[in-house]
Amino acid sequence: MKIHNNSRAICRLAAGIALLCCTLQVAAQDKKIAALTKEALLTDFDLIVNILKQQHPNLYKFTDSVSFAHQTDSLRKVIAQQPTLINFLQHLPNYLVKDVHLSLNLSDDYEKELNATLQYFPYPVVIERDRVFINIKGAAIPYGTELISINNIPVKKVLDELAVHAYSDGYITTGTDRIARNFQFYFSLHTQKNQPYQVAYKETGTNKTRQITLPAVDPTTAYHATSQAVLPVNVLQRAYHIYDNFFDASQTGLLTVNTFSLNESAAYKEFSQFFREVNKRQYKQVIIDIRNNGGGNPAIAALLYSFLAKAPFRNVYNYRTKTISISYPEYATDDNNRRYSEEDIRSDKNFYYQRFDKDSTGFYVGNNRLKEGLLEDFPPDKDAFHGDVYILTGGGTVSAATYFASLVQKNQRGTIIGKETGSGVAATTAAWFITYLLPGTQSRLSIPRAELYFFNATTDNGHGILPDQEVPLSSFIRYMQAGKDPELSYTLEVLRKQ
Repeated sequence: MKIHNNSRAICRLAAGIALLCCTLQVAAQDKKIAALTKEALLTDFDLIVNILKQQHPNLYKFTDSVSFAHQTDSLRKVIAQQPTLINFLQHLPNYLVKDVHLSLNLSDDYEKELNATLQYFPYPVVIERDRVFINIKGAAIPYGTELISINNIPVKKVLDELAVHAYSDGYITTGTDRIARNFQFYFSLHTQKNQPYQVAYKETGTNKTRQITLPAVDPTTAYHATSQAVLPVNVLQRAYHIYDNFFDASQTGLLTVNTFSLNESAAYKEFSQFFREVNKRQYKQVIIDIRNNGGGNPAIAALLYSFLAKAPFRNVYNYRTKTISISYPEYATDDNNRRYSEEDIRSDKNFYYQRFDKDSTGFYVGNNRLKEGLLEDFPPDKDAFHGDVYILTGGGTVSAATYFASLVQKNQRGTIIGKETGSGVAATTAAWFITYLLPGTQSRLSIPRAELYFFNATTDNGHGILPDQEVPLSSFIRYMQAGKDPELSYTLEVLRKQ
C-alpha cells in the first residue's frame, strides 16, 4: 500500500495536512487564487465527481448512487454561490466517499498563497472525545486547559464543522487523531473572517468558566506554535520508522512502529533485534505502539505478528475493484506531474488485465498471479516472544497497521489499548494509486486503485478495530496535564497493578 506524502497536502485523507511547510512569501504579481474563475472551480469539481464514479474501486460501499448524486449537486451549488478556492476545499465531493486513502493536494503555488492569506487560531490543541485542550506551555491560556467555546460556538459544534477533514473509513470517528495537529489551519480555513478569537475555557482544577480574547496570528507564528506542541510526548519515537525502548524496572519492551512501508530485509532486521533483546532480558511483556502508523505492505504487518505468534496463523487478504482501466488517461500523471504516455497506459492495462479476473458480482478480483508469493500459512518466527502483548491504537492506525491489530485480536494474542483504528477491520482501499492533475486548480487528486479485504471478508460494517481498553477520560486528562503520553502511561500503570 502506498502511504501519502505528508509534506505538501492542503486537503488530505489517511494522514492530514502538513501545515505551512513551504515558504510563505508570495509576490503580488504571482497572486493566482484571485484569478481562479467560477468555471475553473466547477470544472474541477465536476471532474472529481466523474473520476470518483468511474475510477473508485467501490464508490457506493457506504452510500448509494442516488444519495451521492443528490449530495454532490448540493455541494456544487454551494461552490457556485461562492466560487472561491477556500469554499471549494471545504466542499469537495470526495468527503462523501468515506475513504481514508483519498487525497487532494494543492499545487505548491496555490498552497503557498493560501497559507499566506489566512489568519490563524494562535495555539495548537489536543482533541479527545469531542473535547479540546490547549497543547502549548507558556501561552495566555495554561497548558492542558479545556476550551468550552470559540467565537461563542460550543467546541462540540466546532469539531462537527471540521469533521469533513477527519478522513476515516466508513463510520469511524477517530480521524480527529490525525487532524488535531492541524486544528489551527482547519479552523482558520472555516473562520477566515473571524478575528480576534473569543474563547471560553474551564479553569483547571475548578468548574469556573473564564473568557479571553486571543488575537489571530500570522502563518509563521502559527507554525512556530505548532512546533512547540507538548503532545504527543513520544516525539523521538515518531521521528523514526521503527524505534525501541527497554524498561528493565518493569521488564517491558516498547516497540514503536510508524510504518509498514519497509522492505522485508530492513523490517526483519529491526524486528528480530528487538525481540532477541527482549527474550535475552527475559522480559514479561512488550508494548507495540502503532498509533501513528499509516500502513504500508500487509506482508510486513504479518511479519511483525510472526514475532508474537505462538502457532502458525492464517495470513489471508486479497484485492478487488470495480474497474481495471484508467478512466481519464488525459489527466493521469506520475509523481513528478509528468502526464502518462501511451506506453504508461498500455503497461498499466496489461498489469491489471493479467492479475484481476471479473467475478459474478461485477468486481475484478485478484487472481493467483497477483497473490504470488503470499504466505497464507505463516509460521512463528524463531525469535518469537511468548509473554504478554499490548498494542496501542488510534485514529492514526491505518491500512496495514489495522491489519496487524486485527491479527493480534483475531488470534487473541494481546490486549488492544487506545481508540478505534482509522481504517476498516474488514476492508480498506489501498495498494496502487493513480493521480489525476485537475486543469482548473492544478490540484492533484490521488485515488486508490483497489480495495483490500482481509480474511475473505464479504461484508464491511464500516468500523475499525475496537480497543479492548480505552483510557478513561479522567485518566487521559490527568496524564496529559502532567505532560505524559496518556495511552502509554495508562498501559504502564496497568502493568504495574498486575
